[in-house]
Amino acid sequence: MGEIKSAWEIAMEKAEKLGKLSPEELERQRAEKYALIGKVLADKYLGGLGLWQLEVELDKYSVAEREEVKKDLAGKLAQAIELGNDERLIKAMEGISYFEPGAKIKEIEEEIEQLFQEYQQAEQKEKERMDGEAKEILHRLRISGSAIGAINPKAINEWQQDIEKLAQPYKERLEQLKQKLIVHLSQRS
Repeated sequence: MGEIKSAWEIAMEKAEKLGKLSPEELERQRAEKYALIGKVLADKYLGGLGLWQLEVELDKYSVAEREEVKKDLAGKLAQAIELGNDERLIKAMEGISYFEPGAKIKEIEEEIEQLFQEYQQAEQKEKERMDGEAKEILHRLRISGSAIGAINPKAINEWQQDIEKLAQPYKERLEQLKQKLIVHLSQRS
């Protein structure tokens, strides 16, 4: 008769088979590790951490690891850019340019800034239109003068939808520019 194995021996054989990771799995785990580190550092930076503090954090890694983390950090900063949030744009691009300087980065940054300016102008024009409509409605209701404070376009659902419709093509263009930036960052070595 054949050799009888204990449950422990069978379990150990199975664990041994499971314990060996393929090179692809090891690479995936490594990439996930650096992506997570990059995200954490990007969040800290956008939350107020200074560039010099990021450098201190990056110094904890070997040269090769540091480059991977910097690439992921820059990619996460690019993803964090939001339409209409000038402060975040400035902060994100400052970090990206610091860690991944170059003419192409500057070119994409200028395209994004131009898009932000175009959106702000269009949004301002739309808000002025809404302000005029609101004042006309209030005038018909015989409300005027100091009784009128600031007009809030978000107070009327239709106007909020108009602003969202206005923003949609700008958001789509911003996503394209962010992807262009991320692709460029991922190609750098």
